[in-house]
Order: sequence, then structure tokens, then C-alpha cells
Amino acid sequence: MKKIKHQLTENTKLLQKVILRHGGKFLILRRDGDSSSRPLAWDLPWGNSEWPETLENIGGLHKKDASREVFEETGIEINPSKFSIGNLVSFRTFFEAQKQIFSVIVGWKIDLSNDFDEEIIKISDEHVDYKWITSDELEDYDFGGVKGEFIIEMIKNSR
Repeated sequence: MKKIKHQLTENTKLLQKVILRHGGKFLILRRDGDSSSRPLAWDLPWGNSEWPETLENIGGLHKKDASREVFEETGIEINPSKFSIGNLVSFRTFFEAQKQIFSVIVGWKIDLSNDFDEEIIKISDEHVDYKWITSDELEDYDFGGVKGEFIIEMIKNSR
């Protein structure tokens, strides 16, 4: 199978967003100004799954991808087993007719332990800032207008 960067196949994407909650707040990241979509908008840790290098031991691949992306973007280690049906908060699809790409967008909610230190965050170079905010503060942040509305909806559904 031809490997395509940031996609499962030529016409399929699996995008995973992760809501990290701690002490009544959740983590948002500000996208870099050079981002191709929603530059400088606020976002959640996320990533696109890619076709695996080998087809051995691929069980739970989406869970491993979500865990890896959270670590790469925040420095927070999450056990892949946390990405279970009980923590699923959003499942939607989107079809880009012009590009002929079908996207599956999955949202997860992960509650961090009480002893988690909010100051350990190490954001990737894809982001320029981070904040821990409450759901009451959502309207104070730009998630990218209409394109980012689903993120706000996902966060509200995670309460």
C-alpha cells in the first residue's frame, strides 16, 4: 500500500483529538502561524493516523497513535489503554468533495491523575502556546471560526 503522509490511504483520514482534563480545567494548544489550517487558532492535542509500517501487531493502532501524538505535542505520557470506548466523546465524519477525501474524526477525553503537574507541558514546534482553561472560558478563545466549532462542541460534550 502506498504510504501517504498524515493519511491512512489516498482517500481516507483518521483524525484524533484529545481533551486532557485536570482539576476542572482542560488543555488547549495554540497552533503555529504557519499552520495550513486555522493558523494561530487554539486547538486540542491531535494527530492523523498513518498506514502502519508493518501489518504485524496492529491491534489498537489508533490508541497507540493517539498516545504518541499527545506525547509529541505536550510531553504527557498516556497509556494507550485509556483510549477506550468509555472515554470516547465524539465520532463524526467529513467528506472533502474537491479532494475526494473521507475523514473520520474521533474525540477522546482523558482525565489526568490528581498528582499531575500542569507545569510539565512541553509543546511541540507545531504550537506556540498552551493554556489550562475551564469550559466557562471557551468563548474567550478563537478555535478557528466555523472550521473550529466542532472542537468547542467536543469539549462541551466531554463534561
